[in-house]
Amino acid sequence: MAGEHRFDRRNARGYNGPIMPAEAREIAVYCLASGSSANALLVVAGGDALLIDAGLGVRTLKAALEKRGIAPASLSGVLLTHEHIDHVRGAVPFARKYGVPLIATEGTLSTLFAQESRNAPARALAAGDEAGVGPFAVYAAPVTHDAADPVGFRVAFGDAALTYATDTGTVTPEFRAACAGASLIAIESNHDIHKLRFGPYPEVVKKRILSRNGHLSNNAACDLLLSHADQHGPVCAWLSHLSDVNNTPRMALNYWKKRVRQAGLKTSPVAVEVALRDKPSLVYRTRSRAVQLALF
Repeated sequence: MAGEHRFDRRNARGYNGPIMPAEAREIAVYCLASGSSANALLVVAGGDALLIDAGLGVRTLKAALEKRGIAPASLSGVLLTHEHIDHVRGAVPFARKYGVPLIATEGTLSTLFAQESRNAPARALAAGDEAGVGPFAVYAAPVTHDAADPVGFRVAFGDAALTYATDTGTVTPEFRAACAGASLIAIESNHDIHKLRFGPYPEVVKKRILSRNGHLSNNAACDLLLSHADQHGPVCAWLSHLSDVNNTPRMALNYWKKRVRQAGLKTSPVAVEVALRDKPSLVYRTRSRAVQLALF
């Protein structure tokens, strides 16, 4: 059962190293891009690192990693949520060049390699399963999207964890359960429903986005965060994968503030920030407040 899934954040399968002091178990998370043009998240902890999605080109990824002190070939892996180009643009060439394994479901890997007409170092992780990736405990949470076999991820290291889902039409029970105990929730907040419905997209595209295999709205993202905070207490959250046509950072943040007021709360139970579409924007560290570059 999804709700009974046990997340062992200290000693994941595949990692039997010594228990580290608290400061060595901290996680730093860097949002390198989040939107319909590109998606990439860098997770760094205890001298190790991994990428979640690789929607940027190889040279851009290399420069972003080296700027943060990470040698590309040293990555423990590249987690892929699904095979859409804004999540995998640099995945295969990066993996081939640096020998870093792509970690995704069988459906995602087979579809990706067919798209690319070439293979790369890879490791399959079934939706609903958990595995060690270097020192990280990685759980692949099933999501609903129009892709071969999409997932979101929970990545844990020491006593800290983050969850990530940026292309899903619903908040699945598995992903909701994976958020329990997370330090950071990066969740899709793709569109404002009103702006989408009365916007320029063709009706067939609007129906796709609004379907259970499409994308989460500001409303759906806020529902998750308010419900999570009510059950589990305060958390940090990044509203991610915003549409450049049907949403804006200001609109997403204002909608969150509106929902907090409607809930009758005097203060926000979630430290909410917005990830930018096409450039690095957010940094999170487990022992310090999330840092956001200027949005406006």
